[in-house]
Amino acid sequence: MDYKITDLGGLKKQLEVTATVEDNFVKDKFDSAYSEFQKKAAVPGFRKGKTPIEIVKKRYGEEIEADSIPDIVNEIVKDIFEKENTKIAGVVDYNLDNRTIGEPLHFLLTYEVVPEIEPKDYVDMKLERAMYKILPETIDHELFHIRESNAELAEAETLEDEKGVATVDLQVVDAQGVPMIGQRRENYKIDLRSKAPELSEIRERLLKSKAGDEFNLELETFDKSGKVSGKKPFKVQVKKLEKFVMPELSDEFAKKVSGGKMETLDAMKKDIERELEHYYEERAEEELRDKIAEELLKKNEFEIPESMVDEYLGDLIEELKKESNNKDIDEDFVKEKYREPAVRAVKWNLLAGAIIQKENLKVDDAVLERTADDESTKYRLDRSKLLDFYRNSNDVKNKLLFNEMFNFIVDKADVKIVEKTPTHEHED
Repeated sequence: MDYKITDLGGLKKQLEVTATVEDNFVKDKFDSAYSEFQKKAAVPGFRKGKTPIEIVKKRYGEEIEADSIPDIVNEIVKDIFEKENTKIAGVVDYNLDNRTIGEPLHFLLTYEVVPEIEPKDYVDMKLERAMYKILPETIDHELFHIRESNAELAEAETLEDEKGVATVDLQVVDAQGVPMIGQRRENYKIDLRSKAPELSEIRERLLKSKAGDEFNLELETFDKSGKVSGKKPFKVQVKKLEKFVMPELSDEFAKKVSGGKMETLDAMKKDIERELEHYYEERAEEELRDKIAEELLKKNEFEIPESMVDEYLGDLIEELKKESNNKDIDEDFVKEKYREPAVRAVKWNLLAGAIIQKENLKVDDAVLERTADDESTKYRLDRSKLLDFYRNSNDVKNKLLFNEMFNFIVDKADVKIVEKTPTHEHED
């Protein structure tokens, strides 16, 4: 077997392979395929499994060899890449020459390699870590949203503010105001608390309306993929207006929303404070890690494989299809919208991997046990079950490996603690 690797520039390379049927590996694969087919073959004039191999080759050879070639190619490529110590990022193109029985196997494989990265400037970083102070106002803010999520709707003649819901019928009309057949939506509910810009005009009109009112208005419309498709004239019929009635804060309210776990409002406030401390501790850690990634990506420039970006976007599209129950997705729109985040994600994963490799960071059982201790206490979960889950999950181990990398960087950094207070805006 002969092969040649050609550098196409950047991270792109091309592998050219010519393998004859006399090569031991190819011969063994074909012989094995013929033998398996022979065992099952039912050829007129011969008992099942007893057809002479030469007749099998003559009648079914091209089909048998064609079916065997993908496995042969994969094995050849795997062996060559192992021999050449090649870390492949992705396949760009693959061309297999047409052949008949007895002719050599010849193919071209264009691929990209993982870049060789020498990470730098990740030791002795100057960093700031937020320490969020939970004030009574922060707890009040959370209580407000708990009350808001438990508010009840009461029918109203008009709405004095945006804390309400309007039920309307929407009918598309032509330039003369004539209804367009098949373009009507009934009992459509509009939550006036929504800050969506496309609802700003109809929100203003509804705040001036009463149940039974009608008015014409141009509204923004969207296609199936969520892209703006232009404005259309609508006739709006206001069928019902409802305002949110907020529940009063009391011990009874605390019991109700906690499912009986909290007997008093004070107990509920203390529980909220604990949850907020956990939340803002994780937020501070996430902000610190984002800053580390941002700084290191600026200081470490390297080319990334386009095939890895394409794979990232392909996985994202498949995920969006699942979330939308396999509805049509504008793939070009998704690729354009998410290309920049995809490039950043691929680049950061490669850089992080290079740091992990350079520092020989690992996730051993001690790391798993320490994580199980922390998480079981923080989230009040069974430690032994958590530990078993961690030991059997590669996703968790990869996440913990990244944690080890961040911990390594932070331990080596000059970290300044900056006290912050959560800021919120709402009207009670």
